[in-house]
Amino acid sequence: GPGQEDGSQPVRLSGPRHKAGVTVNGPIVNVPSAWHLSTMNCTLSFEYEFSRDDDDFGWLLARLQTPDFSGRNGMWVQWQDLTDFAASLSQYPFDAADPVACEWGFGEQGQYTAVTRVSVTPAGTTGGLIADVFLANYDEPDNRCQSRFQTDYPSLAEFQRQLEQMMRREGAEATLIGSRANVR
Repeated sequence: GPGQEDGSQPVRLSGPRHKAGVTVNGPIVNVPSAWHLSTMNCTLSFEYEFSRDDDDFGWLLARLQTPDFSGRNGMWVQWQDLTDFAASLSQYPFDAADPVACEWGFGEQGQYTAVTRVSVTPAGTTGGLIADVFLANYDEPDNRCQSRFQTDYPSLAEFQRQLEQMMRREGAEATLIGSRANVR
């Protein structure tokens, strides 16, 4: 049925569909309302370039776009880490005391430097989520950006689906969408 009157929930369409010659009843697609799409003005995107020799490491490009600024970075990341992060996004509900998170960095002379960090926590009790994103320049880690934005479970599920496709080499990019956070 349709979402809430204020449009804050995606509309879920149902009906018969065909799969491999068989009619299947159930959800067809989540269709975000116009209100939902118009307020989504923040994105976090990942692209992953597998190594040519099928090594465990590939290049992760991360991009953050908000109404106020944008940033991007890249670094070598094990493909298994991204697969594990994608799997962790299926939790429901998220626990504020134990956020879903991923972080990549490097150690030099006994000191660890974070380069890419993402965590997702619940925003109150109404099903909203907060994505905290930190991106540093791999070569000059003092050059960095950090932001947080609101998102929701349907957007996170789509991000997870895209991450899984990307790690199976069936997609080029995974993007989490959200809106400017109203939390302080």
